[in-house]
Amino acid sequence: MFEFLSLMRDSSRFSRWLISALFIVLCCLSLSEFSLAEDRSHLLDGKTFIGKNGEKGQKLAEYEDEKIIFQDGMFTSVSCEPYNFGSSPYTAKFVGEKIQFDAVTESPTHGKITWRGIITNDQAEVSFVWTKQRWYWGIRREYWFRGTLQ
Repeated sequence: MFEFLSLMRDSSRFSRWLISALFIVLCCLSLSEFSLAEDRSHLLDGKTFIGKNGEKGQKLAEYEDEKIIFQDGMFTSVSCEPYNFGSSPYTAKFVGEKIQFDAVTESPTHGKITWRGIITNDQAEVSFVWTKQRWYWGIRREYWFRGTLQ
């Protein structure tokens, strides 16, 4: 206590002490935030959902089997692999009791797909938008996926 009071009397020493203390606190907070973000990015790892997908506003496409895989921080759509859509990083976070995830997969020949889904218990409800831009035209189609944990 006496040392703290003597620091306060010498304003330049107190200022240096205060700046050092704030720096340490900010470093600790940023490290804890980083570790939380890291944990969130792997919330779904090891999970695979199988189900059906279809174009938004359309009935269930019986022939459109889909399997989405979460592994090592990466998201994969099996039905999109033949079109050169590879795996991509995903982010996930808790929204109440549910987990929301986002991912973007890209193909060098077929454009980009933006994914957003909600996982509730063993069920996945996902919407995704496929876009492909050309200099003379573009495609934008919205789809959905419903699946169950495998």
